Amino acid sequence: MDRAMFDRLFSRMGVGNSLSERLRFSFMVIMALMLIPALTSIWTMRTYADSYHQAISQVERVSSLKPLVTSDIPDEMWSIVAGRIGFDDARQYALMDEVNLTIEELMSTAAGGNSAELTVARRTMDTLKSYIDRMGEQIAAGAFVADNEALLEEVRSVASLVGDMLEKYITVEITATMNTSRLLQEQLTLILWLMAALVVITFAFAILAQKSLSRTIRTPIAKLERFAGAIAEGDLLARVDKPEVTELRGLTESLNVMAGKLQRLIDENRREQENLKRSELRTLQAQIAPHFLYNTLDAIVWLAEAQRTNEVIHITRALSDFFRISLSQGRDWIPLSDEIKHLQGYLTIQKIRYRDILDYEIDIPQALYGRQILKLLLQPLVENAIYHGIKHRRGRGFIRVKGWEQEGRMVLVVQDNGAGMTAERLAQVRESLSTEAPTEGERGCYGLFNVNKRIQLYYNQPEGVRIESGENGTSVSLCVPFRRKDDVQGVSGG
Repeated sequence: MDRAMFDRLFSRMGVGNSLSERLRFSFMVIMALMLIPALTSIWTMRTYADSYHQAISQVERVSSLKPLVTSDIPDEMWSIVAGRIGFDDARQYALMDEVNLTIEELMSTAAGGNSAELTVARRTMDTLKSYIDRMGEQIAAGAFVADNEALLEEVRSVASLVGDMLEKYITVEITATMNTSRLLQEQLTLILWLMAALVVITFAFAILAQKSLSRTIRTPIAKLERFAGAIAEGDLLARVDKPEVTELRGLTESLNVMAGKLQRLIDENRREQENLKRSELRTLQAQIAPHFLYNTLDAIVWLAEAQRTNEVIHITRALSDFFRISLSQGRDWIPLSDEIKHLQGYLTIQKIRYRDILDYEIDIPQALYGRQILKLLLQPLVENAIYHGIKHRRGRGFIRVKGWEQEGRMVLVVQDNGAGMTAERLAQVRESLSTEAPTEGERGCYGLFNVNKRIQLYYNQPEGVRIESGENGTSVSLCVPFRRKDDVQGVSGG
């Protein structure tokens, strides 16, 4: 019996290509083959056990009757004849009623072939009763003792005959029980052969079913393994046909879909990496913009000519810290304290340049200084606040940088009291941040765009920066999860 034969068998029995259905059908067949001999044995044993019990019960009751008939009744009559007890006071009729009732009950339950002796015994009990009645009549008539003794001998003879009938019934029952035992042995032998045959059939069916089901599973699994190997080797265009096994169809479809999605994700990731590199390059270029460097060096020269040595030293150190932390030896993650120091260097330079129009405040708890953060997040936001907010305001400008912990995350906010944005302009900026790259008309949003994109990529979260703006200025905030030094050790690009 090969797989094709099993498939035909399953088809004829209404079993589909589902593994669970085939396993359930095979299990039911095996259970049926195992239960048939067991149930047959139980039924046979129960039937013959009942027969044994009935036969033994009949023999036991008949054996208990024999002393009543052959001994107790004649002894009771002898006591009457001897004058020890009166005829009316004796128990002869009660004993006879007990014997007759028991014989009638035995006759109602005895098998047809075994009830003849009981019938004879019951009729003989009627004869015995007639002799006892005559005994009563003679005693009442004042008959001689010798006459009563003669009639007593007749009673004993009849009682003995009843006893013989009962003994013969016992012999017949014992013979019938022996025949039952012989039949039971024959039945048990037949059942044993049947069980042996069914065990062989069951094992053969189980082995063949196991091989068939194994092949049914192994073939599509092998195809899936080859398909997975092709994907592992980078062939994301590979696909696998739907198998006949119902349970594997969903898995096959999912793997095909996964391969397609992997290809799309790889393409998207390639584009994201290219965008990220371009964003980082633009960020670095913006940080070392020639006009910023030129203006800073020009301020240094101007301060030196004015012999303001302390301020020259101060701005030079700030410029040094600014570029040192910007580079950070190629690391993407730095402590928040370095990010703040980098921002302070930038603001120091800008405050010297815009002494009359710029003040600032950094309000971040010391407890957050040791937290790791993606570098160059705050400086572009502050730069954006200066060039697009403070410079377009009449009077003195103020920038506040705040930070705090919120539900296991770090919130950083850059606020300015600059010119602010109209609702239309704010909507344009927000829309620009949701695109892959700023449009030509939004080139001034590079700082915001780069920070927003880098937060999304490095922190793997949908939200980057959040912008609120009005007549009283602009607020740009970001919320990122805490990162420990161990989490970012050796990690580049999130």
